[in-house]
Amino acid sequence: GGLGYVLHSILVRTAGPRTRKSRPKDPKKAEEKRPRTAFTSEQLQRLKKEFQENRYLTEQRRQDLARELKLNESQIKIWFQNKRAKIKKAAGVRNGLALHLMAQGLYNHSTMPTVGDEHGLDMHD
Repeated sequence: GGLGYVLHSILVRTAGPRTRKSRPKDPKKAEEKRPRTAFTSEQLQRLKKEFQENRYLTEQRRQDLARELKLNESQIKIWFQNKRAKIKKAAGVRNGLALHLMAQGLYNHSTMPTVGDEHGLDMHD
C-alpha cells in the first residue's frame, strides 16, 4: 500500500493509448467501419488551401467544403484533425508559446510563407 502504490496505480491508469471500451473483434462492428477515403488531387489541393487559410473549420465552412468536394462533413473534419496532429507531431512541440498559439489555431509550423502571407502575420478577424 502507501504512497508508492497510489502513484503506481495512477501511472498505470494514465499511461498508454486512450482506448474507448470496445469489444475485441466484433464482426458486426468491423463492417460498419468505412474504408479509407482516397481523396482526389483536386480535393486535396482544395483542403490544403483551406487549411492554410485557417487550421480550424467553422461548421459553415465544413458544410460548404463538403458540398463543394462531394465529401462527408465527417471526412473533412477528420482530415483537418489529422493534418493538425501531423503538424504538431512534426514540430515535436516542446515550446510553451507554440502550444499556446496552437490551441488558438494561430500557430502554423511551416517556415515557408503560405499564399497571401506576404505581409507577415495578418490577423483577419
